[in-house]
Amino acid sequence: MKGRTRYITVTAMLTALTVVLLYISSIIPTGRIGMVAIAGLISAAAVIECGLSAGAACFVSSSLLSMVLLPQKSTAILYLLFFGYYPVLKSLFERLKKRTVEWTFKIVLFNAALSAAYLLWRYGFLTGVSFPLWQTVMIYIFANIGFIIYDIGFSRLAYYYATRIYKKR
Repeated sequence: MKGRTRYITVTAMLTALTVVLLYISSIIPTGRIGMVAIAGLISAAAVIECGLSAGAACFVSSSLLSMVLLPQKSTAILYLLFFGYYPVLKSLFERLKKRTVEWTFKIVLFNAALSAAYLLWRYGFLTGVSFPLWQTVMIYIFANIGFIIYDIGFSRLAYYYATRIYKKR
């Protein structure tokens, strides 16, 4: 397949795979964050296979479908806030020449998403529940450590996919 047909086919198949993984994570509570993170990796395959626009199309279409089809919307919100768009932006950030600027953008983006999630849950879903400041600070510290580990692992998986699977064709 060449050109536009390949782009549409690959994007549609990866979108379908993403929605299936998100659906599984919404009906099986064990390992929900891990399954949503794996679903987020699918957009990276779209970026490697067909470019940034395919990754963005995969994210947008899978987000819309997951908001409509998933029985538990919190899984779709987790995908929307953290894992779905990240492969596209990660690809853009890693094109920068300086590692410090790249990591600054990544950390700022993650903390903005974490703050949005915190505010959404705090004032949207958990009204009446208060968290002490030290707990909020600990959440941010451990979440940032987890994000750095996730990003390094993500980079290694994307490199493996690009060099071992994509290049063999």
